[in-house]
Amino acid sequence: MIPVDFHSHTFFSQCGLHSHVEMLTRARELGMAGLAITDHGPVLGGRIPFTFFDRMIDPVPGIRLLKGIEANLDGLEGSIDVSKNRLQYLDIVLLGLHGNTPSQLGADAYTALLIEVMDANPCVDMITHPADGAFPLRFDVLARAAAGRGVVLELNNSKLRLSRIDAEPVHQLVRACKAEGCRMAVSSDAHAINEVGLDGHARRLLECERFPSELIVNETAERAFAFIEERRGGKRV
Repeated sequence: MIPVDFHSHTFFSQCGLHSHVEMLTRARELGMAGLAITDHGPVLGGRIPFTFFDRMIDPVPGIRLLKGIEANLDGLEGSIDVSKNRLQYLDIVLLGLHGNTPSQLGADAYTALLIEVMDANPCVDMITHPADGAFPLRFDVLARAAAGRGVVLELNNSKLRLSRIDAEPVHQLVRACKAEGCRMAVSSDAHAINEVGLDGHARRLLECERFPSELIVNETAERAFAFIEERRGGKRV
C-alpha cells in the first residue's frame, strides 16, 4: 500500500467515479497518511471548481488532502493548462501526455517536448505514466533531464494492473531512472475507491529491477511530505 498516493481522480475528471470525500475516506480506512486529488486540467474536460483549491481543507479527519492537478500540454509551445491564479493553492502538479497531444511525433520529439515544458513550467513536479506506449520517449534522456530539475517520474500501477502498457518499456524506464539517479514515485492513478493506494504490480517490478528505495519519493509518508515541501519552495506564488 502506498503511504502517500500522488495521483488520483474524482468525478471532477470525466474518467473518475467518486467524490473527494469518498476517495479520502477510503485512503484513511487503508491507513494511508495522504492522498493527492489530481483531476485533469480543462484541456481534457476537467471541471475543478475554484472552491476546491481555496476553501476545501482536509475534509476527512485523519488523512491529509494534497491538492493537485494532472495538467496537459496546451499546444506544442511549452504551455500547460494550469491557470497561474491556482498555483498558490497547489501542493503538487502532475503533467502527462494525453490524447490531445499529436500522435506519431517520435521518441526524440516527445522527449524534447517534455523537457521544454519542464523548463517553461517549474511548477511541474512529476511526469505521469512516461512508459505509455502511445508516446514513446528516450527514457535515458528524460531521466537525466528530470533528475537535474528535481522532477520525479511516475511508476503507474494502474497501467500495469490493467495491462494497458507492455511491461518491457516500464522495465526500461526503471533501469534508466536507476542509472541516472532519477527519483520516482509509485502512484495508483486511482479512478475509483477500490483502486486507491494500490501498488502491487509496481512493487513487483521495482523488486525485479532492484531499484533503490531511497530514490522512491513516497516510500514513506515522511519522505513524501518532505518532497512536497521541497518542491513548493515558494515557487507556487
